[in-house]
Amino acid sequence: MNKKILDEKELFIFDLDGTVCDTETCHHAAYVRTIEALCPGHTIPASEFLSEYVGHPEAEIYSLLKKNKGIDFDDEIFFETRVNNLFDIVREKKLDCALFYRQLEKEYPNRRFIALTSQRVSVLDRFREYIDYGKITEFISVADLPYNKKDVLSDTEKYLGHPQSKCVIFEDFAPTLRAAMANGVYAVGVCHDFNSLSPDDCDEMISIHKETVFY
Repeated sequence: MNKKILDEKELFIFDLDGTVCDTETCHHAAYVRTIEALCPGHTIPASEFLSEYVGHPEAEIYSLLKKNKGIDFDDEIFFETRVNNLFDIVREKKLDCALFYRQLEKEYPNRRFIALTSQRVSVLDRFREYIDYGKITEFISVADLPYNKKDVLSDTEKYLGHPQSKCVIFEDFAPTLRAAMANGVYAVGVCHDFNSLSPDDCDEMISIHKETVFY
């Protein structure tokens, strides 16, 4: 990562799923278990999960599932079943945060670290029971708010208290990364097994699976 640029930033903004922690595999497994239990005869291959559902808000994922597979289900029952499956899997895996994130904690002990997530608050609270997010002590969920991540990035001074030029975001979803760049927020794309970023999507790319090199 470009240390000269990071040294100038005051606010480090992190997505959580697939960024601070490699949880997308857990989400995929939970969706598979849930749809196979509630809609027998259907499943979600990894390639479909990546191309159709990753990065979308939960309500949109349910609509896409119903449309793509020609099925119907009760959204609340699906949500409750999926969340229970998700945290069964999270407990089994005993997840830790990504190596690059732990490096940033050590390298920038005096910076403000926040989470900007689309997770429902109830899901976020359960993740916090099982994952030690370290320096992140502020968690902003846009899931139930009248604004979204793009709105926050369009006016970080208003929503987060720092000008865009002093912010850096770590994110795995290309549209959010592009929105960050369009608004002058330095955008670091985090690559994992369930996303596909290109150099045009962000200012630089790193891997969730590896330590990063500061240059």
